[in-house]
Amino acid sequence: MKINDEYKIVIDNEDYIGNGVTRINNFVTFILNGLKGEIVRVKIIYIHKRFAIAEIIEQITSSKYRIEPICNNYNKCGGCNFLHTTLENEINIKKEYLERLFNRKIDYYQSKNEYNYRNKVVLHVLEGKLGYFNDKTHDICEFDSCKLLNPKINSKISDLKKYNLNGINEILIRCINNEIMINISGNIKDNKLKDIDCDSLYINNNYTKGKEYLIDEINNLKFSIYPNSFYQVNREVMSKIYDKAKEYAGRGNNLLDLYCGTGTIGIWMSDNYKNITGVEINKDSIKNANINKKLNNLKNINFICGDAKIAKGNYDTIIVDPPRNGLSNNVIDFLNKSNSDKIIYISCNPKTLQRDIELLNKYELKNISAYSMFPRTKHIECVTLLERR
Repeated sequence: MKINDEYKIVIDNEDYIGNGVTRINNFVTFILNGLKGEIVRVKIIYIHKRFAIAEIIEQITSSKYRIEPICNNYNKCGGCNFLHTTLENEINIKKEYLERLFNRKIDYYQSKNEYNYRNKVVLHVLEGKLGYFNDKTHDICEFDSCKLLNPKINSKISDLKKYNLNGINEILIRCINNEIMINISGNIKDNKLKDIDCDSLYINNNYTKGKEYLIDEINNLKFSIYPNSFYQVNREVMSKIYDKAKEYAGRGNNLLDLYCGTGTIGIWMSDNYKNITGVEINKDSIKNANINKKLNNLKNINFICGDAKIAKGNYDTIIVDPPRNGLSNNVIDFLNKSNSDKIIYISCNPKTLQRDIELLNKYELKNISAYSMFPRTKHIECVTLLERR
């Protein structure tokens, strides 16, 4: 097998990130955007010592689940992985993958919004061009609108393109309750940009005009958001995930919320626990968390800025919601040495979740639910309940 070799093949299976899988000359080969059962002609574009990657150059037969992608930039920006197949098939592929990975049946919740669900985007600027980085490169993929973004964000992207963006590196846009927050990073050469119409403007992380932070309100709870604070991008699914975490956690005296972000999960649990401690390393997020504590008139929650390993004390329940790379060795050690009855693990990466569950050898996996936080992409969000053995 060599680069540019062509083969006629039948796709045997699918992986969870939107590719077909087959063997060519007994060598595992991933077919970009391929679907199970299709007969295609492919060209090899990459060879690793353990696998190869091929692209389809002729579609001989098509799966009944294949559809025409609705985005002209599909396969360029790398954001969406499943626009070539139905939402039903995407869900089945992800669900089957999770059930193989964890060796159990899994409840899977699908977002009501297939598109336009993202309330935040980070855009890159290169030589005045605005867009996403192309997949695996730093070339700019320009676009007029993104199918995943809130329509108001797409409208604001169109506005930004009217300005001279030379010197700017990155632009963050949030839409919370129909209000727009923008954070522009870099050297602004077009001073008119400072007058752009928005509800909150930051330049190089410095508050400039409008509101200092935006406020979201869900289930009679209020949450403030600064530009760099962590806040889930899919509001509808966020509330479903937090409801499931609350169900798993039940009631108790002391709860520890590690990687607490802006305090949303701990605040969601505030009527079920007498005392809650949230720990987060991001200063902006802790600033938000303390504002959120005041906005919701809470006296039973305390937030600490620092690494998750600084948490001390005894807790009935510990909630962890780490970044994609999962829990650090120090946190794994802390959790195994804790006397907590339950751990609620919220994860955006099933592979690191599965790895960490095996390392948490003092705890047993009792329940797991999956949520389509990011429809049409390769990402999956899971909520798990672990109980002390």
